[in-house]
Amino acid sequence: MDQISYEPYWQGTEPAQPGPPLPGDVRCDVCVVGAGYTGLWAAHFLKQADPGLNVQIVEAGHAGGGSSGVNGGFVQMTAGKVLRRMLWYYGRDKAAGVYKSVARSILEIGRFCRQHGIDAQYESTGILQVVTDTKQLARLELQVRRAQRAGMGGFALLDREQARARIGSPAVLGGLRVSGALVNPYRLARGLARVVRGQGVPIHEQTPVTEVTKVGDQWHVRTPHGTVRAAQVVLATNAWQLAFPEMYARQMPVWNYLMVTEPLAPDRLAEVAWPGREGVANSLSFSTAARLTPDNRVLWAGGLWYRFGNREVDPAHARNEAAFALLRRSFGEFFPAWRDVRFSHANGGLISWSHTFIPQFGRTDSGLVYGHGYTGSGIAASHTGGKILRDLVLGRTTEYTDLAFVTVNQPKFLPGQWGNRGADFFIWRQKVGDRLPLMLPYRSVFAPRAFFARGQRGAARPAGDRAPKQRVGG
Repeated sequence: MDQISYEPYWQGTEPAQPGPPLPGDVRCDVCVVGAGYTGLWAAHFLKQADPGLNVQIVEAGHAGGGSSGVNGGFVQMTAGKVLRRMLWYYGRDKAAGVYKSVARSILEIGRFCRQHGIDAQYESTGILQVVTDTKQLARLELQVRRAQRAGMGGFALLDREQARARIGSPAVLGGLRVSGALVNPYRLARGLARVVRGQGVPIHEQTPVTEVTKVGDQWHVRTPHGTVRAAQVVLATNAWQLAFPEMYARQMPVWNYLMVTEPLAPDRLAEVAWPGREGVANSLSFSTAARLTPDNRVLWAGGLWYRFGNREVDPAHARNEAAFALLRRSFGEFFPAWRDVRFSHANGGLISWSHTFIPQFGRTDSGLVYGHGYTGSGIAASHTGGKILRDLVLGRTTEYTDLAFVTVNQPKFLPGQWGNRGADFFIWRQKVGDRLPLMLPYRSVFAPRAFFARGQRGAARPAGDRAPKQRVGG
């Protein structure tokens, strides 16, 4: 029987003690609520743009201690089904703009770590999206078509033999290599917090916000330790946004889980081909993903989303034995050679699910600035989001405030039980959809060799489409 620690694995890689709380009442230009990626990047870019700006951050726990520091560490763009939604609702230009901006952030995060000496274990490995059944093959075909419609090309399609040479799983039928990186998410958040403090931004930890109200032209951010009076407020609490009435229906908190194995000895590691050490994810609606840590543990994450009660964010849900049992089973199916490997860590984290599946940024009717809704792919997108929040606070109109993250319709979830039931129905529908057999004919399914061969030659690009290519392949 595995001896499991339910403390997040990444937090054990860098000791941290929460800093002091807010010392009393303070005044500032901008109060940022939340010291995860969104709030920290926003503060960083604000101070870069205007070093004289008085920015203060309040954080209920400690910097990086929430979802920013407990995820799988995949620095990637949004998934193929998200691209479909963006193309359908927002058009080609908006979809391409999002992908271009987030791709830039993937690279800039690596440069940021090097520039500031942050040992976040950033590895520019790329991400390998694999397929393990015929339905996923069809989804891969559709993803390629959608990306081409958005003017993006340069895919590295891999047939079964090529994909299995990159990741030695007998379940793999093919794959697509895309831009991306791996990182220690907790060390990244902690390093970013140190940079922000060095820019002169206090981070008041152990300071939960109890109320945000507007009094005249000033915001009052109330906490048990005092009140922050600010000209502007940025809400950057992601899945915890529902604590603020204007934010309640804008996103839905759901839980997702990961497990980490014990370190693999060299002989055990060699049992599965993984020469490039890429992050690997399958193409299910509720996908599972794998990566190697620097000390050669296997991190296995994802699977079903779980929603509890009336949008509960109780930390007790971070431990979910049913979710861990499903992860163990799917790990053994994908890596049969490692079926007997022991797990050392297991934990859950909150995902902020936006109705459109893409992040949302903007300003409420009352004037609060907000960012949330990464729907499980937030490390790179939050970097882009920090620039968006900077420009919204400063009142700028830029390429970032023109992104689909800001300008497109942001539908809300229904309030109360109607919204909860709708979310539960969607989760059930996606779960069933992953299990249903393929219903329609797709070229990739009936002639997979031809599909992958054409993809390698770039011949799948629609004739007459002359838009400049945005490279997404690794």
